[in-house]
Amino acid sequence: METAEVKRSHWPSPIWLVPLLSLIVAAWLLYDQLLQRDVQIEISFENGAGIKSGVELRYRGVPVGSVDEIVLSDDLKTVNVHASLNRDAEKLAREKSKFWIVEPELGIAGARNLDTLVSGKYIAVEPGEGEPEKTFKGLETPPDQQPDLGLKITLVANQLGSLKKGRHIYYRDLEVGTIGESELSQDGRFVEIQAIIKPEYSKLVRTNSKFWNSSGLTVDVGLFKGAEVQASSLENLLRGGISFATPPEAGNLAEPGTRFELHREAEDDWREWAPILKWQG
Repeated sequence: METAEVKRSHWPSPIWLVPLLSLIVAAWLLYDQLLQRDVQIEISFENGAGIKSGVELRYRGVPVGSVDEIVLSDDLKTVNVHASLNRDAEKLAREKSKFWIVEPELGIAGARNLDTLVSGKYIAVEPGEGEPEKTFKGLETPPDQQPDLGLKITLVANQLGSLKKGRHIYYRDLEVGTIGESELSQDGRFVEIQAIIKPEYSKLVRTNSKFWNSSGLTVDVGLFKGAEVQASSLENLLRGGISFATPPEAGNLAEPGTRFELHREAEDDWREWAPILKWQG
């Protein structure tokens, strides 16, 4: 009696195809989820007023992420914002990328970011170059208010008052520079304020130039002309600023690091000075 030969298939039993396909599908879904996962970053600010969970991160006005939570640093000196960037915006997180808080700015000369009065503050981002990065130091003012180039001098004052980093410096009511970092002098008696004058206006600063805090309100009252309020003073009253003037007998060009006294207010004749300045050397 002949025995029937049983041929075994080299293929696995069809019953194994179901869990195998399930495993492949699960792996693909996990991989797809990882691809779409938000990029976690941390931004530290000196002041986080108005920033809370859910606040948007925007690039060119388009939402690209949101704030997850806000915590204080261990030394209590900064506010650390934990945020998520959309996966399609991950290239915004580079070594030289810049982040800053956008808030409304009101002044006599104009207004900016008024939409934030309704929608609230948000964090803007300017993409930078370099390797991918997850930790950033936020700017206290927009990048256009923080010039890197220019004549850097030091103004010495008794008090800082309303002067803040990023506010403007004026010459004859024309914006010519920006206020930089401020710190106490080594003996603690004065405040030293960095002033950055744009390169094209550096020739205006001479060794005998006079600087004053123009954040106050100036009112000129006359018997026949009534009260005259200076618009530039109103602008600086709202935003804080510094003005300077150079006498007709202009001194030598100021060198980087030159120190000037920051007066509380201008003397009457300073505002009338109108020297004819030329490049020296």
